[in-house]
Amino acid sequence: MKRTFISLGVAFLVAALVYLALPPTMYVEKAFNILAAAFIGSAVVTSLVLGLWSRHR
Repeated sequence: MKRTFISLGVAFLVAALVYLALPPTMYVEKAFNILAAAFIGSAVVTSLVLGLWSRHR
């Protein structure tokens, strides 16, 4: 459960940073796709890294 909360927290942080980096003239659909991909990708990568790191220790 701890790994899930850490992964979601990192995903929200990455999504917020990506949102701030988007130009204001970008179409909504494209901006949503970029945000969704950044959120899902960072959540998956963080979960995998934490899982492999805990097994390594």
